[in-house]
Amino acid sequence: MDYGETLSWLYGRETMGIKFGLDNITRLLDHLGDPHRRFRSVHVAGTNGKGSVSAMTASMLQEAGYVTGLYTSPHLVDFRERIRVDGGCIGEREMLRMAEEVREFAERSSAPEERLTFFELTTAMAFAHFADAGVEEAVVEVGMGGRLDATNVLLPDCCAITGIGLEHTAYLGTTRAAIAGEKAGIIKPGVPVVTIDQDPEALDVISRIAAERGSDLKVVGRDASFEVLSSTLDGNEVHIEEIGASVRVPLLGRYQGGNCAVACGIIVELMKRGTYIPDEAITGGLARVKWPGRMDMVSRSPSMMFDVTHTPDGAREVAAEIKRLFSGDIVLVLGVLDDKDLDGIAAGFGPLARTAVATSAATPRAFTAGAVADALRHYCPSVEAVDGVANALDRALELCPPDGTVVVTGSLYTAGEAYRWLDGR
Repeated sequence: MDYGETLSWLYGRETMGIKFGLDNITRLLDHLGDPHRRFRSVHVAGTNGKGSVSAMTASMLQEAGYVTGLYTSPHLVDFRERIRVDGGCIGEREMLRMAEEVREFAERSSAPEERLTFFELTTAMAFAHFADAGVEEAVVEVGMGGRLDATNVLLPDCCAITGIGLEHTAYLGTTRAAIAGEKAGIIKPGVPVVTIDQDPEALDVISRIAAERGSDLKVVGRDASFEVLSSTLDGNEVHIEEIGASVRVPLLGRYQGGNCAVACGIIVELMKRGTYIPDEAITGGLARVKWPGRMDMVSRSPSMMFDVTHTPDGAREVAAEIKRLFSGDIVLVLGVLDDKDLDGIAAGFGPLARTAVATSAATPRAFTAGAVADALRHYCPSVEAVDGVANALDRALELCPPDGTVVVTGSLYTAGEAYRWLDGR
């Protein structure tokens, strides 16, 4: 198969739906020679910030000279973004070879309970690529939940759990406590875990599970302090107590200070377990971290920001930061997937703008532009529905005053199509 055919086959496995459990991924990895046993790892779960924490941690490890893998999901523009070594996406030829290996095994499985899902296959491909590439340290982001997520076959050197919010409630539970229980399922006996001070309902569950498993728990913001010294359109300066230094991070939003502190907490735990990371690798790695789609200023003239926030908690937090950072009018472009809390996201972002363009990404999983518009009209005085993210962006630029900013958000799919539109320009 060529690259396009391979992607079509992989995406076709999405029809298998979401399947929790570790039996199938364990069988597949055994067939591949257990590649996940051939590198050290950090495992990161959470609702908001897990991608940023993963990117920062990987950047520091890479700066320290380790061959570093980074596995995240979903991607923004190209599938290969999910699997990176030293910042570079897996090559097309290598991706095809990995896909052929997992396909051979997947097509032998005929029983419904043994059919491998898209995420299981992708996870196995990532681990096999890391092993073949000689990865020494891999940072692996959980796909959904944690306890029964395909990535939970790892025995990491450190676990991290970022802030817990209400997401995927049909699968993970309807309370923060239930969701925290699923995400804390990545905690392994005796393996240290870093989290952030947060809603007591979630933190109590994380603390209890860590104690039950004999895992040292560090709560950033409670056990180890941090302070955001400045937060501008150029990024954040954060003082981290644990490392006794102030660092600069180019990612926007004051909340990235907490993510930075969690990432530094991970690094401190790794150093306790024999991974040497000099001070200059910490400061240099953080200064050079890249994580597109997180309050990403893609253009200053015209002023445009792309963002992937897709939870009500995240929407409120990002909207507050945008309001703090920008003085001109905001033209909002919003597209949301149909398994998300549309009204909660609209309530978070809607009041930010006097003008909004509701849209729909090119996936059957997206709410229609009309449905997004109906939700936004409760919170924003002027709303238009425009099908297609590219069309919505063209219209937003027409509506945006010279001193205004176009903000595109609501889902990774929406932001991904916005990046493709930008590339086309």
